[in-house]
Order: sequence, then structure tokens, then C-alpha cells
Amino acid sequence: MIHFAIIITMLFMEPAQPQITYHVRMEKPATHYFNIEMQIEKVPDDIIQIKTVVWTPGSYLVREYAKNIDAVIAKDKNGNNLLVKKIDKNTWEVACNKKDFSVYYNYYAFEESVRTSYLDDKHASIIPASLFMYLPKYDVSSTIHYHPYAGWEQISTSLEMINNDKWIRTAPNKDILFDSPVEIGNHVIINFTVAGVEHELAMYGEGNYNLEKIKNDFTKIIEEQKSMWEEHPCKRYVIFVQNSNKGGGGLEHLNSTSLITQRFNYEPENNYRGFISLFSHEYFHLWNVKRLRPEPLGPFNYDAENYTTSLWIAEGFTAYYDDLFIRRTQLMTPNDYLTVVEGNINATTNRAGDFIQSVAEASFDAWIKYYRPNENSPNAQVDYYTKGATLAMILDLEILNNSKGEYRLDDVMRYMYNEYYKKLNRAYSEAEMKTAIEKFAGKDMTLFYTDHVHGTKPIDYKKYFSYAGLNISDANVGNKDIDLGATISATNTITAVRGNSSAENAGLNVNDEVIAINGFRFTNNLNTLLIGKKEGDTIEVTVSRNGMLQNFTISLEYNKKVNYQLTLNSDATVEQKELYKKWMKAESFN
Repeated sequence: MIHFAIIITMLFMEPAQPQITYHVRMEKPATHYFNIEMQIEKVPDDIIQIKTVVWTPGSYLVREYAKNIDAVIAKDKNGNNLLVKKIDKNTWEVACNKKDFSVYYNYYAFEESVRTSYLDDKHASIIPASLFMYLPKYDVSSTIHYHPYAGWEQISTSLEMINNDKWIRTAPNKDILFDSPVEIGNHVIINFTVAGVEHELAMYGEGNYNLEKIKNDFTKIIEEQKSMWEEHPCKRYVIFVQNSNKGGGGLEHLNSTSLITQRFNYEPENNYRGFISLFSHEYFHLWNVKRLRPEPLGPFNYDAENYTTSLWIAEGFTAYYDDLFIRRTQLMTPNDYLTVVEGNINATTNRAGDFIQSVAEASFDAWIKYYRPNENSPNAQVDYYTKGATLAMILDLEILNNSKGEYRLDDVMRYMYNEYYKKLNRAYSEAEMKTAIEKFAGKDMTLFYTDHVHGTKPIDYKKYFSYAGLNISDANVGNKDIDLGATISATNTITAVRGNSSAENAGLNVNDEVIAINGFRFTNNLNTLLIGKKEGDTIEVTVSRNGMLQNFTISLEYNKKVNYQLTLNSDATVEQKELYKKWMKAESFN
């Protein structure tokens, strides 16, 4: 019986699990190389695979991080080289014979973005999904030792410390490791508590920012968002801000966010509002996407694309709420917010791709299209951020109107969060989100999905805005301005041709160099040359295409673009005014 009991116990014992310790060194930061050592102990296999991921969650493009890795080698504890064989683009096999060993590799990090790691002589910005190899067969905890460059005193990350040593961190699994950015250097750190949660603002780089103002405005946004969701799921949250000379963007993480902004973009007020809107967007993601998530965005397949038709919700709804929370915190006036709404609907409607591609298809094709735009993208693709934000707004107004102000889109999102993240702890399907919208809208939304989610039917903006006592009109009606439909750069080169425009119909192409119009040398004076022209008139355009001169006859047309503007309806009913105030969180209808 004793021997039988031992056998039974052994059968039900957990299989042996490796232990992983990383050492991240940056001894020559000016070369942009991280030197990584991955120690693997208690290995139960003779041959074990190690991998890099190919994409970063939240940024839907296969980025092939393995391209930045140099010379993968492995050694046992005695310093003997082990056989390493690369078997595909991001996988290596190590013949370890069940012995403890270490993998060494150098990682080149010189792309400044929120999706990639970066190292220079001023600081290290680590996006772990790009940097760390992992064991695909085992999802185990890891210990990470960061070895800073001489003179660098600060480290910021959401990972927990070990033995109160800020340079040693731990991650319970690979998902948390990959989702926890790190900033190392001599950046400014501001600590504050809001909504009962410790927050750390890690500000790298010089800029014309006011830290106290940023902290105060972030606090207002955080409190307002927490109020909507009715709980804050984090114990601690880190906000990374890199100030750069160019570029910008943000990326959400479970307990942090990474932001990049231009260093002198904090003034004037409109620019600053763009920065806090970016923060609002990424912060909202800690609920919507990082916890409440569409299929199949978690658990992740790090080796390939993770397709979903619901990025218009994951990103588009978030793009709706980012500016709406700026309005709710009174950091934006109602009129300024309506200007944002006008910008969204004009950008969507004036994009030819809005009539070609649905937002569901755009979501699914993000992996091959959204992050790889070309000169024809506006003619063939819809932007699931902007169009998704517009659909979220329409749904918000529909729910408010149908429920007589009792419910709104907030209630849908909160219900979904409680039902699928907290109760069921799983992703939701597109059908389940539709059902939740119908629950609070009090009506079947199949036609809405057919027309606007899976279809490209124009939106009846007049109907939806009337719910809130708003009129919408096209300021371009009757406009007699000539629009060629081509964007011409300062070097007289065509950089974009709008679909179904005079330029496209005549045969002009991107990269054509405009030489002359009507026989006169072109010196970027298009507006002057078109003075007095009317629709139906023709002009002769001479271009250089691939070094050869070609002539085109263009039949001119008036500007077809819309310029929607929103105004308050002086005849709005009491109900419409009340709905407006609830939607905008405004004290009055003005």
C-alpha cells in the first residue's frame, strides 16, 4: 500500500517547472544595445525552446522583434557552450540535457515609440514584449535584475520589487512581464494618490510642461473615469511620458500606460488638450481592452495575428470617451467638445474609404492595413478609431433617447465589465456586446449593425443629433471653390489623390511632379491659377512621371467635401435640452 500510495502521489504531482532570471545590462548605451542574460534553472527537458514575441498587445501589427537580436548563445553553469539551433523566425532550440543554463543575446533598440524598446546615452525605455525571450512550453514567474548604466539613479515600472530592491523586480507570468514597461535613467518622478490608488508619473525629457497642472488634470480625469466604472482595479498605476522632438502616441497596459509627445506641445491650450486627451484615451483602456476585452484579445497568441472584428469597440469607443471625459471634467467647454465631434464626423465622411470598408472589416484587417497605410489608404479604408468613436456617440444618443435619459453607453460598458471581466473572466463576442447594447437601448439593433458596423450606409446624423436639441448643417453647401482633389507638396510633388476627384478621373498619380498648368510654370501657386475658374472648365496639367513629361486635361469640379457644423436648436423641447445636458454633463443648454 505504501508503494501504491507513492505511485499515486507521483502521478498527481505538478510537473517540474523551470525558474527564470533575467539580467538586463546597458553598459554601452550609446550603441543602443541591451545585453540580456536569461538564466534558466531546474530544466526538465533535454531540448527546450525559447522564443521572442512578434507583436505587442494593443498595437495590432506583427513587428518581428527577433530582427533586433544578435548572436544568441547558450552556456551551462561551467561556461561550456551548448548547441543552439534557430528553427524559425522567432524560435531557438537549446540542447541543455536537463542542465541549468543561460542564454545570452544582444538587442538593438533604436526606434523611439511606445511599441518598441529604446536605449541611448540619456535613458532606457523598455517595452518588455520586444525585449525578453520566453519559454513557450512553460508559463512561469520570473525575476528581473536591471543593471543601470553608471549614473542612472531612477527606475519606474509597475512590477513588484523583491527584498525592497528597486533594481530587482518580479513578474508572476509572461503576460504580466510583457505588459510592464520600464523607464531607467534620471527622469522626474511625481507620486500621487487618486481614487484610492497610488499613481506614479515618470516624466522623461525636457519640455514646456507644468507638472502641477498635469497632475491636477490627470487627477480629475482619473476620478471621473473611476466614477463611471464604479471601481478601480489597480493597486498601483504608472504613467510613462517621453518628451521627444517628433512623433507621439500611447499604448495601454494592465497597470500602466506609455505616452510619447512632442516636448513643446504643452502650449497653447489646444495642443495641451490633445495631450490630456491622449492620456484619457490610454487610461480608459485599463478597463476597456485590458480587462473588458473582445475575442480573441486574451489569452494572447504571441506568435501570430489575433483577429477580431471589434477594434471599433476596443479602440473606437475609447476614442469617443477620451474627449468626452475631458468635457465631463470641465477641462473643455461644450462648444469646444462639439467642435471635436464635428471634426470626427467630417473626417469620417470626407474619407472615401468610409464608403468602401466597414468598421468590422477594418478591425479585422488592422494587422495588414491600419499600421501600414499607403497613398491610397484614405480611398479604400475607414479609420476604426474615428468611425468607431462616431458610432459610440450615436449609440450613446440612441440609448439616452430611448430610455428617456435613464441609461446611456456608460451603463452598457459597466454591465459588460461586471458580466464578462469580473463574473465570467473571459472575453466577449461581438454578439454579446450587441445584446448588451439592445438591453439598454430597449430595441433590436440588428439594422444598426447591418448598416453601420458590417455595412457602409451613411449615418442619419440629423436624426441622432436632434435627440439632444442640435441642428447639423453642411457649411459647404453652395460653395463654389474649385477642388482639384490632389495634395501637392512644397516640392510640387503630388502626395495624395482623393478617390473620385478631378485629379483621379484625369489620371494624375501620387509622385507626379507638377511642372506647368496651362503652359505656365507651376510654383506651388495652384489657388492663384484657379482664380475665376468654375465647374466644367478645363485646365492642362504637365507633370514629370518617372522622368518623362506627360500632359493631362482636367475637368474641374467644385469642392465635394462636407463641412458639418452643429448648432443649438432654438426650438428644442425641454426633453431635448435635458438630454443634451446629461450627454454633455452641462449645467445649461447653451
